[in-house]
Amino acid sequence: MRIVLVDDEYLPLTRLKTLLEKSNVSGIEIVGEYTDSLELLKDIEILQPNLVFLDIVMPDMDGLALGEKIQEKIPDVEIVFTTGFDQYAIDAFNLHAIDYLLKPIQIARLEKTLERLEQIKNKVKEIKPRLTVIKLFGGLHVVLPNGQSQPIKWRTSKAKELFAYMLEHKNEMIFRDTLLELFWPESDIDKASKQLYTAIYTIRKTLKNYGVEGVKISSPLLSSGYKLVVENIVVDVELWLSRLKSLPPIQQTTVDEHEQVFQMYTGDYLGDCDYLWAESERERLRRLWLHHTQQLSEFYIRNESYNAAIKVQEKVQELYADAEDNYFTLMKLYELLSNSAAVEEQYWLLKKMLQEHLAVEPREEIEVWYRRWKQANAIIQVDAFN
Repeated sequence: MRIVLVDDEYLPLTRLKTLLEKSNVSGIEIVGEYTDSLELLKDIEILQPNLVFLDIVMPDMDGLALGEKIQEKIPDVEIVFTTGFDQYAIDAFNLHAIDYLLKPIQIARLEKTLERLEQIKNKVKEIKPRLTVIKLFGGLHVVLPNGQSQPIKWRTSKAKELFAYMLEHKNEMIFRDTLLELFWPESDIDKASKQLYTAIYTIRKTLKNYGVEGVKISSPLLSSGYKLVVENIVVDVELWLSRLKSLPPIQQTTVDEHEQVFQMYTGDYLGDCDYLWAESERERLRRLWLHHTQQLSEFYIRNESYNAAIKVQEKVQELYADAEDNYFTLMKLYELLSNSAAVEEQYWLLKKMLQEHLAVEPREEIEVWYRRWKQANAIIQVDAFN
């Protein structure tokens, strides 16, 4: 059961999440927590929840109006309203909510609501993505409305690159001369023009064959240029940037939201494509993610959640194995956990990486730290032996 929680106050939001996690109902998956109704509306069709717990008193849009908007986007979603006031009950049930919970919510009352949902579960369809998702992190592939994820097989590499370029500049007019100069700089204009027409035709046909109906390429200026327009398509990079921009400051009540955004990044922008024109955007997105990663890791360290910080750093190492500071951070984290074997492993992994990539040794700061740690660790072992 996919559940979204909505409340403009963190305390009741956190309490409701805790109650759901402690309930006796199995199969609960909390896929989103929101304090901002407008941010919820941006993401709701991607999250595709079975059930939304929705606070009625919200600052930007009251919960009843928000419930109507949600049902417009996902007609078969179930809604449970939560509030500290009972005067909204009639309006709530007029909206066909399955229940209405008064705050503070009690776990016994909450479980009755979940049991009621189980009883009508036969009318709830299996949740699948309703929009095609174009994934650009890690490479170019699509997730179709039936939930199937697959790379697109292109007839030519040039057609694939042209599509990726036009997608980066979607909703913009791209002049034909710009495309000819970028993709066929060494061909004469007639030959290059024919290759461009062929590539555009190949893109349209390929997308149609894969059922990607929401991407349209038009030539509004009498063949002097092209515009790629996206309708009812989600691009993972855009969704990630939107979520990243709207993140609240990291604290105990918001760290789960930060974790969700952190996990959305699955690799470099167009990571399987060596396109020079994409390099600046690739680097920009990478730096944004690494900056957020550093903030999340530092939060965990300040709160002595060292294992959580290690998981963050392990993902960095998985994606960017040449980041020297990452190994050093992991060495210090494992030292805090008294995991000597893991400290040694990270040090030797770092030496191996630097030798293979740059033929150098770890920088002096790391070497000094490692020698001091080795000496201190040896003393501890001697004391323990004695």
